[in-house]
Amino acid sequence: MAQNTLTQTTLAAKINSSQNTITVASTTGITVAPNTTATVIFVDMELMTVLQVGPGAGELIVARGANGTPAAGHASGAMVLAGSPIFFIDHDPQGTTDNALVSPLVNTENGRQWLLSSITGTWVPGFQNTAEPPVVTAAVASAAGVILPSGPLFHVTGALAITGFTTPVGCDATVVGGSQFTIITDGTFTWTTAGNIAVLGTAVVNRPLTFTWDATNSKWCPSYVS
Repeated sequence: MAQNTLTQTTLAAKINSSQNTITVASTTGITVAPNTTATVIFVDMELMTVLQVGPGAGELIVARGANGTPAAGHASGAMVLAGSPIFFIDHDPQGTTDNALVSPLVNTENGRQWLLSSITGTWVPGFQNTAEPPVVTAAVASAAGVILPSGPLFHVTGALAITGFTTPVGCDATVVGGSQFTIITDGTFTWTTAGNIAVLGTAVVNRPLTFTWDATNSKWCPSYVS
């Protein structure tokens, strides 16, 4: 089943609990169209309804504290997730049928993200969700270039040289549980320093490999090299 995904950006400036005009790094993918379901954004633990995009660059006019979530101040650089209101729920999902329209699915009551794993067919913890141990998501083929992690724990197949990682939606390296992902290695792929990886190395089959984000150098650091 094809799934939707959330739009991710960051706050371009800090905001207080009463501001209705906020600035984000990018408004791409955030729209307000007449006669359609409104777009909402989720920042930290607050859901906001987007009333208008613009007029200034990166500006959004919002209604604060949607669905009873508390309005609060938020720091510059805070992660912003945007999408339809039905992509955000007020409980942790159960089984396979609880709002399978989107992945990740966000619980606005506790901020936990959930991914619908194509391996297990169930909802599993997403980034910055430490409520349960990680469960494997879709396998990713190594590429002679950049790859996209499918979740906090996933297999990588093949033997091509990975040059870096695209930050997946929902991954926020500034919070607990958002700054790492672990690869179960199915092949002897290599990784290089051509992109955003700190040091080069070679995978050892079936030896888990964890990459941790270093915000000082803006690099992913491997747990081992070989």
